[in-house]
Amino acid sequence: MEGILIFIVIIFGWAIFKMLVTKAAHVVKKVVTGKDTYFGPAMIKLVDETLEDSNLKFKNVMFRGKLPVSHTMKLSFAISILDATDGEKSFKPIISIIDSMQEDTSACYQASGDLGSIDEGDSFTDWVKIGAIVPNLLQPPRSGNRSLLVIVRFFDTNNAPSIHAGFGDGASLWEQTLEIQHHFDEIGYEDASEHREEAQSISLKIGMAVAMADGTLEDAEGEILQNWVKKTIASFSDDRQSHLKSTYNEAMKEAHFDAQSGNLSLSPLVERLSVIGDKKSKYDAVELCFDVMAADGLADQEEMSVIKTVAEALDLDMTEIESMREQVTLNLSSSLSGEEGLEALVGLDASWSNDQKKKHLRTEFQKWSNRINALSEGDEKANAQSMLDNIAILRKKYG
Repeated sequence: MEGILIFIVIIFGWAIFKMLVTKAAHVVKKVVTGKDTYFGPAMIKLVDETLEDSNLKFKNVMFRGKLPVSHTMKLSFAISILDATDGEKSFKPIISIIDSMQEDTSACYQASGDLGSIDEGDSFTDWVKIGAIVPNLLQPPRSGNRSLLVIVRFFDTNNAPSIHAGFGDGASLWEQTLEIQHHFDEIGYEDASEHREEAQSISLKIGMAVAMADGTLEDAEGEILQNWVKKTIASFSDDRQSHLKSTYNEAMKEAHFDAQSGNLSLSPLVERLSVIGDKKSKYDAVELCFDVMAADGLADQEEMSVIKTVAEALDLDMTEIESMREQVTLNLSSSLSGEEGLEALVGLDASWSNDQKKKHLRTEFQKWSNRINALSEGDEKANAQSMLDNIAILRKKYG
C-alpha cells in the first residue's frame, strides 16, 4: 500500500501541483481588481488536505492579507523548506524527489509562482492557495521525526532574490516562516551519503544505456546527461564538485565504451541500484532515462523498452512510470514505426488480455481528450492530438 501511495504522489506532483500554482495566479488577479474590503496584515498558514479518492495527505500553503508592494510592480513568490531539527545554526536543505518541485539550480524543494502586476494596497480578501507541500515527495537529511521550516517569500519579479538550497539572500519584500513536524520512514540523504555517489554513477550508466539503445549517442542526449551532472553537484563545495564531476564523467565514458563494444549490461547495474539506492536515487534514475529518451524529440521503441526493463527491475509500480511517460509525451513526436512502437508510446503491456488493452485504451482516450482542451495551440497540443490519433488506431485494432 505504501508503494501505491508513493506513485499516486508522483502523479499529484506532475498533474496537480502546477494546477494549484496556476489557480493561485488567477485568484490574485480576480481579487486585486475587485472592491477589496479587507486590508489586514499579510499572513500564511498550512491547511491539511487529502487528495480525493486516495489516502494521499498534503499541506496547502495559504496566504491572506495586504500584498507587500509600495508601488505598482510585478510580484512573485517562492516557497522553500529547510530542516530545522538541529536548531537555527544547523539548518539543512530539503530535497524534492521530482523536478516540478525543485529549484532551478539544485534538487532542493521550491514552489514558485508569478502573480502578475500588483498595485499598492491590493490584498487577498480571503485565504487563497498559493502552493502545496507533499511530505512523501521530500527527502530530509535523516529519517525519523523531523522539524521542517516552511519559508514563504514575496519579491519583485524583476529583482528576484538569490535562493539556493532553501537559503535566501535577504532581498525579498516580505518573508514569513512556519514550523511543522513530520515523520519520515525513508532514509535521508545524509543516511544514504555513503552510497549516493555510487548510486548516481549507476544512474548515469543506465541513462547512457537508454541513449545507446539505438546504437548511437546523439548530441542532445549527451547534453541531457551532462546537465544532470551539473544539477546534481550544484549544492556541493567547489572541491567536492570537482571530485564528483570527475567521477561521473568517468562513469559516462566507461558506459559509452561498454555500450559501443556491446558489453553494457543493465542487469547488474539495476540490481546494485536496487540494493544501495534510496527512494530518490531510484526515481532519479528512471526520470533521467525519460529525459534522455525525450532529448531528440522522438519516442524510440528501443529506449522505451529499456526504461520499462529498468523500472520493473527496480520494483517500481508501473503507475509511476505511466505518469512519467505522459509527462514526456507532450514534448515528443510519435515517430514510431509499426504498431509495437505505438503500443509502447500509449503504454500498452504486451502481456495484457485484449479486454485489459481495450479498457486501458478507453481510459487513455478520455484522459487525452480532456487534456487537449486545456492546452494552448503549439507543439504540446499537436503532440496530444497525435496521441489521440495513435489511440484511435489501436482501438480499431483491438475493437
